[in-house]
Amino acid sequence: MKDELLLKVDNLSVRFAVKRGGGWRKKSYLYAVDDVSFEVERGKTLAIVGESGSGKTTTALAVARLVPAFQGSVDLEGEDFLTLEGDKLRQARAKVQFIFQDPYSSLNPRLRAEAIVREPLDSLGLAEVDEKRAIVDRLFKAVGLRPEQQRLFPHQFSGGQRQRIGIARALATQPELIICDEPVSALDVAVQAQILNLLRRLQEEFSLTYLFISHDLGVVQHMCDSIAVMYMGKIVEQADRLSLFNNPLHPYTVALLSAVPSVDKKRRKATRRVLIPGDPPDPVDPPAGCRFANRCPVAQPRCSESEPPLRDVKGGHRVACHLVDESAKSPMS
Repeated sequence: MKDELLLKVDNLSVRFAVKRGGGWRKKSYLYAVDDVSFEVERGKTLAIVGESGSGKTTTALAVARLVPAFQGSVDLEGEDFLTLEGDKLRQARAKVQFIFQDPYSSLNPRLRAEAIVREPLDSLGLAEVDEKRAIVDRLFKAVGLRPEQQRLFPHQFSGGQRQRIGIARALATQPELIICDEPVSALDVAVQAQILNLLRRLQEEFSLTYLFISHDLGVVQHMCDSIAVMYMGKIVEQADRLSLFNNPLHPYTVALLSAVPSVDKKRRKATRRVLIPGDPPDPVDPPAGCRFANRCPVAQPRCSESEPPLRDVKGGHRVACHLVDESAKSPMS
């Protein structure tokens, strides 16, 4: 029996108007996210990975309605989150919370730690005063902070401790979905491991569902149940974690995985480093065919002529590549 779906995103697109030149020229658009679809099961973690500018963070912001979507739907527990207004939107916002990338700029420096964690409860009008205090006490304990630290200001904490405050704030409304936007990229390596272990423990303890945004496949390898790889606003490959790491199909995914460092000497020798030449195409004027074609080492003429659909090739392993057939073998192998 398939696990219960919490989030279902269909044909999500985000476009930003840009000016090119003066006069009466037609308005142009930057295609930040273009026709993206994915699902997240309750209690699971889906990672969206890709290099800078791939659209992964913009996708997450659109899901949370922190940037406007151009088209598409975001079904959260049977309701389209993008169409909600008024009280319904207010109630739904409590179900979706964000853990931001930078623990230094995401916390209000003028508020004490307890007020920062309590802030979502105050803004959404949830809980009475005594109940809020009890919630804050429980959350500080849950993320590994001491009770007396509630009275401190953000500058009195280390980077890892600040991210713990951000995690506690995200948990305050008992959300159904937590969006983690590069939550450890600004931290030291040793602290990254602590925060990732904390997120996994909290997921088990509170039955949390994560949408995990990252450029680091080494991080998501230990965090996620399934992975979607984005390039130039498109999902080019999506599979469960084991399938994607053991049998990457899209040339872009193969290149990304070849750059993941490993302590295993045999694996290092067996992995051929794949370099991606050139630059991505113009997102304001994307090409007609595959957006990776101009950088792909195995591209054929048809790759530049028509856009490959994202299709299921083997047991839920989806890929957008003309050169991958039903045998589910990568053209890079």
